Amino acid sequence: MWDVFPDYKKPGGSPANVAYHLHCLGNDSHLLSRIGDDADGKELLQFLEQKGLSTGLIQIDKEQPTGRVTVSIDEENEPSFTIHQPSSWDYISLENLSDNLLKKLDAICFASLSQRSTVSAKTIQDILSKTGENCLKVFDLNLRPPFVDRETILQNIRVSDVIKLNENEYKAVGEWLGNEHTADEILSQDPDKTVLLTLGAKGSAMYTSEGYYEHPSFPISGDGDFVGVGDAFLACFTYLKLKNSKPEKLLETSNRYAAFVASQQGGMPDVPDEILSMIQR
Repeated sequence: MWDVFPDYKKPGGSPANVAYHLHCLGNDSHLLSRIGDDADGKELLQFLEQKGLSTGLIQIDKEQPTGRVTVSIDEENEPSFTIHQPSSWDYISLENLSDNLLKKLDAICFASLSQRSTVSAKTIQDILSKTGENCLKVFDLNLRPPFVDRETILQNIRVSDVIKLNENEYKAVGEWLGNEHTADEILSQDPDKTVLLTLGAKGSAMYTSEGYYEHPSFPISGDGDFVGVGDAFLACFTYLKLKNSKPEKLLETSNRYAAFVASQQGGMPDVPDEILSMIQR
């Protein structure tokens, strides 16, 4: 989709941002999405192709328009979003998606907002059921009223290995589960899960059965719009998690990467080699 700001627009969408940053970090990243047969869609395809990201799983919708989100930034640099509908990404299907690819995936990252429609929700659930036993399932919980389906979100938590939430989402899920200590409740059901908590300017935290970890944020330079920061954090975390990095490195390095993106405009900025080499070493 397009993130439309008051004076510019940038390619965006949480899963697309994650796929982009995983690609930048050197992963063989596949973005499953759906765009309209319109100028916005063609421009997005051109952007992805220029970045070298695979477009083989990008579907073209002849009826619905390419997605758009209007972004507003408040005085504290916090973005708010108006997510327009209908949008082509509400109709993602299984077309061109082979079971063989799904079985080979090392990780799959998906978001709750992507499931606001029954069509895309069913597709994502079908995909999750077909991935290999060792595929890391990474769930990005986005509470974007009015697109909040409690049962879908709780089901996503049950099938995921890694769950990312911000502070407001952590509190809301705790209320649904009847336990303000959300991570304790989730880990009591499955101690193999990881609960990630993004804390904005305060950094991030991680709950596992082995302990609690946290790390402060890093200074932000430049005139960024803070859009896609959590997605960059999650992409870097996933990259390092697949390398079995230590908990302290997972948070510290992911925070550094997120700070870079926070200093840029849009969720998919060009990433300098010095940033990538810092993450990859």
